[in-house]
Amino acid sequence: MSQIDRFKAIFWGLDIAYGTYKIEKAREDGKQAGKAVVVRQPPVDDLWDKHLQGVEPSLGIIPIRRDNTCIWGCIDIDQYPVDYKGLVHRIRSLKLPLIVCRSKSGGAHVFLFTKEPIAAAEMQRYLKACAGLLGQSGREIFPKQAEILVERGDTGNFLNLPYFGGDRSLRHAFDDEGHAVDLEGFFTLHDQYAQELPLTFPEEQKETTAIIGNGPPCLQALCQQGFPEGTRNNGLFNIGIYLRKAFPENWEDKLLEYNMKYLSPPLGMSELQVIAKQLQKKEYHYKCKDAPINSFCNSGLCRTRKYGVGADGPDSPAMSSLSKYNSDPPLWFLDVNGKRLELDTEGLFNQAAFQKACIEKINLLPPTLKRSDWEHVLNGLLREMVELEHIQEAPEDTTVQGRFHDLVEEFCTHMHQAMDREEILLGRPWTDSEEGRVYFRIKDLEAHLRRNSFTGMSAPKMAQRLRELGGEPISLFLKGRATRAWRLPRFNPQSSPFETPEMKRSAPF
Repeated sequence: MSQIDRFKAIFWGLDIAYGTYKIEKAREDGKQAGKAVVVRQPPVDDLWDKHLQGVEPSLGIIPIRRDNTCIWGCIDIDQYPVDYKGLVHRIRSLKLPLIVCRSKSGGAHVFLFTKEPIAAAEMQRYLKACAGLLGQSGREIFPKQAEILVERGDTGNFLNLPYFGGDRSLRHAFDDEGHAVDLEGFFTLHDQYAQELPLTFPEEQKETTAIIGNGPPCLQALCQQGFPEGTRNNGLFNIGIYLRKAFPENWEDKLLEYNMKYLSPPLGMSELQVIAKQLQKKEYHYKCKDAPINSFCNSGLCRTRKYGVGADGPDSPAMSSLSKYNSDPPLWFLDVNGKRLELDTEGLFNQAAFQKACIEKINLLPPTLKRSDWEHVLNGLLREMVELEHIQEAPEDTTVQGRFHDLVEEFCTHMHQAMDREEILLGRPWTDSEEGRVYFRIKDLEAHLRRNSFTGMSAPKMAQRLRELGGEPISLFLKGRATRAWRLPRFNPQSSPFETPEMKRSAPF
């Protein structure tokens, strides 16, 4: 098998679209800035070939497939600079089957590969657990979606692939000693670390439950790996919150024990007493947003733990990966607690409409946020979407004009037809075969549009669109009175009937 074929087999993802990214300049934070575009065409072999040759633009692949599975995922560590050797050594010390590559911007892409397709949601869950153990919680995880609505034009987010330029690439992998390897070296790493299914999750590999039994995984990881300098007070305070839940009778004795065992060096007695007095005042919640536990967070797992965040944790749903599909009006796709939600602009902008959509589509009622908080959330999602420029052009049948045309044709051809022109008063379209025109009242067409939930066009725009279809308003004399109507050139009738399957006749007894 050629290098291109092997590389493609390792990184194969969605087969109906791919991404490109052309670097334009460097930002102040060190990250490379450029233009990202999703192209709704298959990633053909020539694109893979040019990527390995180093021909711009580089190739991005969407890991989630149309059946919502994947064979690779990635933790995107966009901090600069990155201690690649230290990161690799930490991964190996934790016995995680991950491979580190340098990203195009000088960050790190930490990959997990599987030998068989796995549900995208399962890949996300595994990588979030790994990120928590590595102190990289909150980093972007690919695939960014657990499911995509391909039939509605959704594609998901792409990741730029390593080895742009082949063996000359700066986007290379690192071996177990932290040294750069060529493409063949990467294939060797893949063969060594690609996982069989089912995956054994990191929290199942570690004997940490005895340390913080049934408690937050962040504290389990930190007690095992050590609390970073400058975080010992906050760390012990959160340990104290756990101990009050798990050992209500003797939590103060346990606090002294955990201080001696898991903090290096331990806090002095005066600092320890200050923390204990704070904890005596009331029942605190974990400081999930503060260092050091924020970097080791695994909220999904923590909510399942008896002494984890549970009901005390944040109840707002996790919202991410906003994508815009340029239909007219536009469609929006948003991940809400791992479920892909399709929204119109009103459903995204209006919090009440968003809550209604969540109830209807994913059986969830998000809490009502203050208007300023809701706007803050939306602006964050929109900034990410605009930065990625994850925007696709829509086919005609998803535009307002396209849908209007289809519904007008359906009304004029598929509805019960009037036998004569007088039956127009019954709400039926009538076709004059000799003249080649179809007649109807506008209010009957509007009723048909409402039945099909079409509300995207005002009456003046509707009239203009009918004129563009060759129509004109007229006055008919029906049942002894003048009736306002429209006439259009008739639509082409169906040229052949549907085939009806033969029914086998059998005796009734």
